[in-house]
Amino acid sequence: MIKNNLKIAWRNLTRNFSTSFINIVGLAMGIATCLLISLYVTDEFSFDRYNEHADRIVRVVFRGTVKGGTINDAHVMPPVASTMKSELPEVEETARLRIGGSPLFVVNNKVFHEEKMAFVDASFFKIFTLPFIKGNLSTAISSPNSAVISESTALKYFGTNDVVGRDLIIKDNTNILKITGVIKDVPQNSHFHFDVFTSLDALEFCIPY
Repeated sequence: MIKNNLKIAWRNLTRNFSTSFINIVGLAMGIATCLLISLYVTDEFSFDRYNEHADRIVRVVFRGTVKGGTINDAHVMPPVASTMKSELPEVEETARLRIGGSPLFVVNNKVFHEEKMAFVDASFFKIFTLPFIKGNLSTAISSPNSAVISESTALKYFGTNDVVGRDLIIKDNTNILKITGVIKDVPQNSHFHFDVFTSLDALEFCIPY
């Protein structure tokens, strides 16, 4: 039965080759398009879901009206974090983040231009799930000159991930960042991709004004 059906299908295919070819190509393109859309949607909905408490993490943004126009901004004033935590009982923890400049680090007489640096509160690593390979989460950003770096950055700078206690010297600057932790690389499905994290208290000496 199946053999006969296959023979009939083959005859129809060869008899109307052009039409059959167009139909098959159209079907293949339709299936491929559906698969691509499905992959895209799945990827979009997976963003930041790697966090252990993803359903409880929100980003605070600014929305207001100035001179009749609406302003939408991803940035808010720094005091908002502490005010929210003290005034809103449902807020368990807050963390501020500021994108760093592009400092030049000197390591073993080599200069590295770091474009993925962020200044954060110590609570940042309590909110976002960024597993530590070396160092301690609770003390990682305990002092102004502390720095946590990604594993790939540790390998790029030092050739090993065992770098806790090593220094990142800021070129043309007297200040030094001491590495206190190494984390796994930030997942691709994250809305941020930084390789060096340091304390917000380090802002002044890392980016001189």
